[in-house]
Amino acid sequence: MRINLEPIGIIKKAGKCSEILIYSDFEQLVKNVMSKLGKNNGDQHSLVVIHKNKDSSDLHQVQITKTQFIDRVGNILKVGKIDANDDSVIDVRLECNGLITREF
Repeated sequence: MRINLEPIGIIKKAGKCSEILIYSDFEQLVKNVMSKLGKNNGDQHSLVVIHKNKDSSDLHQVQITKTQFIDRVGNILKVGKIDANDDSVIDVRLECNGLITREF
């Protein structure tokens, strides 16, 4: 079964890191991530990124990657390296102390 999902952003390689550009229509997502981070400053933060799988030999349409959150500049989330480039981002969730947020 194929499902058509609208992407909320795109992943770009940036040296030893990756950047997730969140489209302006979904700017509230970035603000919500930052507000959740502000409440838990002493905790370790990871992001769970759900993105399109470009590997044509794999039958799965999406891939789930856990990565470290590094920084934010505007609508760009700088994260640890993700093995993806120009992949569409479907969702981003914050993980804090092993728990994944339900929604932003």
